[in-house]
Amino acid sequence: MGVQYRGCSHLYYAIETEGADGTLTYGNPKVLAPVKSVSFDVTDDNEKIYANNVVQDVTYGAKQVTRTFETIRIAPEIVAELLGNTTMTIGDNTAILTTPDGSSKPYIAIGVALHDGDVDSPCEIYWAYHCKVNSVSKSTATIDDGTGSEGQSIEIVNVAPKKAWTQTGKRNLDFDLVIPDDMAATDVATLVDTFFTQVVTPDNASEVLA
Repeated sequence: MGVQYRGCSHLYYAIETEGADGTLTYGNPKVLAPVKSVSFDVTDDNEKIYANNVVQDVTYGAKQVTRTFETIRIAPEIVAELLGNTTMTIGDNTAILTTPDGSSKPYIAIGVALHDGDVDSPCEIYWAYHCKVNSVSKSTATIDDGTGSEGQSIEIVNVAPKKAWTQTGKRNLDFDLVIPDDMAATDVATLVDTFFTQVVTPDNASEVLA
């Protein structure tokens, strides 16, 4: 592996459906938008236990991962789907109406590829499960000779599924596949295409990636 991350690609999402027993299934992955940057923030709920006026222990609870993606313009229809907003068709035009209740946001899986300087071959590819979009921002500026592309950012939070995966016995939040440095470029390309054709989970990875 290289010494630093440099580059990102293949930003996908898939709508998640949770069965009555907590089993997760996913629709076909869709391209979210061309991605410019990715950042991760992993946090744990914790509580300090005091006794004799000092901290005796720190207990840790649920873990969540916040991912922020800088992208070019995200199609309004995709933003509407991810935020659970309402769409209206008026003749040949589509209107987006913001829904006041945030609970209408769907759970999704998010996939992306990370690079370590090689434009064509990622060093890691992953899917994250049980995610919801926390926020979508837009920024723009007047057009002039010195104005660049502002694009958008989207913040997505994922927490552990309710049901453990069969293969691991744990409620894993994501699946991060590390690609060997010595894998041939053609094999990497095939692997990446396969990986993002469907949502890869601990329970289907052996079959999908065989």
